[in-house]
Amino acid sequence: MENEKITITKQSELPDVKLEVAGYIAYDTAGQFEKAINESFLECPESITVDMDKVVVFTSIGIKIILKAYKKARENRINFQLESPSDVVINVLKLSDLTELLLK
Repeated sequence: MENEKITITKQSELPDVKLEVAGYIAYDTAGQFEKAINESFLECPESITVDMDKVVVFTSIGIKIILKAYKKARENRINFQLESPSDVVINVLKLSDLTELLLK
């Protein structure tokens, strides 16, 4: 990940899709993050898990993308969850008062 600000690895074992995200989720990487999540919905999974263990920067645009995905998942009866959020992600979710909604 030397020259990249974000890396996203998708593991698709239907009915589940898992995205492993590492690096920055900020304005300049938001498009890549949102695209990866949206492409996951195209597979019509039963669940989408976003592993955020290696996220080192997480801004409000990341919150917006995750909330949109959460809403879309609920509308389509897909389980959407965050897994292993880094301390940075947890702090932003706490500040946004979203821990109960997004972390189970």
